[in-house]
Order: sequence, then C-alpha cells, then structure tokens
Amino acid sequence: MNYNNVTSKKIMRVALKLFSEKGYYSTTTKEVAKEAEVNELTIFRHFGSKANLFQLTTEHYVIDAKVDHILDEIDDLDFKQSMALIAKRICTLCDENRELYKVQMKLSDDEQDFVKLKLSRKIITVLETYFEDLKKESKINGDAHIMAATFVASLLGAFTVDILGEGTVTHIHWKDLVSHYVKQFVALYHTEDQR
Repeated sequence: MNYNNVTSKKIMRVALKLFSEKGYYSTTTKEVAKEAEVNELTIFRHFGSKANLFQLTTEHYVIDAKVDHILDEIDDLDFKQSMALIAKRICTLCDENRELYKVQMKLSDDEQDFVKLKLSRKIITVLETYFEDLKKESKINGDAHIMAATFVASLLGAFTVDILGEGTVTHIHWKDLVSHYVKQFVALYHTEDQR
C-alpha cells in the first residue's frame, strides 16, 4: 500500500505524537483514530495492525529525516570544519525529530528489535562510511565504526539529557556540549600531518 496519501500521513503524524507521549503499549488505535479524525477501521485498512502502524510510522519518519544529507557539501572542508557542520546537521535532525526520538526512548529493552530502522543507526552507518574514506586518505586515525558510534552516542547523549533533564541536569545548553565534544573528537582522531 502507498502510505503517501493524505489519510495515511495524517494517521502516522498522530500516531507518532501519541507514541512519543505515551509509548507503544499505552497508545491505542482507538485514540489514534479519534485524534486523526478517522474511523478506527481506517487504521486497520491502511496499516493492518497497531504493530505495523508503529513500524511504518517510525520508518517513514526516519526516511523522511533525510539522514544522507548530513554529508552534503563537506568535500572542501577540513576535518574540524566538516565535523562541526555534521554535528550541527545532526543536532538539527534531532530537533526536527524529537517525537521520533522520544518514541525510541520509550521502548523497553525487550523491544529493541521492534523498530528495525532507527534514526541513530542510520546516522552511524552514514558516518562510518565517511570515516572509512577519510582513513583511506590518511586524514584520520581510528576505527571508523567506533568513531561513528561514539560520535553519535555523545551527541544523542547530550540531546537525551536535554529532553529528560529539561534544564535540571546542567545549565549548559546541549548544543554547547556538542560543540565542546566536536573539538575533543577532532583532537583525538585527526592525524598530526592534517592539523
């Protein structure tokens, strides 16, 4: 089925909102239908099941996030500049996808495989390929996967503290933490002859 029609998009938008607020198990298809102003049967005609609605909604928003664009127009930048720009773009993705991230945070440990395509996994994959290319050019040192995973984990960690802590954990804005981390990351992995 094509999920780009007006009704499916409306249902997915409402479902994302409710899943992010209440979690998967606490959200009912009846609630989604009511808020989307559709009959509950319409949800099942479009998505088949609540689980499928959840999966397709999260996948739709991950794809819609356009993660591949975090590497656009960085070829002429040095490593420090490119990492600052990539971090800024990831921060923008986080801000634009707060509800999707909240849905992911509400998943319990036994539900980790429930969402097959996560925003963070996609970002790590894109960065890992980028770091592998830089390593071949001797511009960086380090394991590409570890670099990608730690970079994303640090950025998402700051973002998570912002979402959960609501300013109570630290007075430093999460994007300022990210900026500081980028400097440390570049200092750690940039090869001496490229500095």
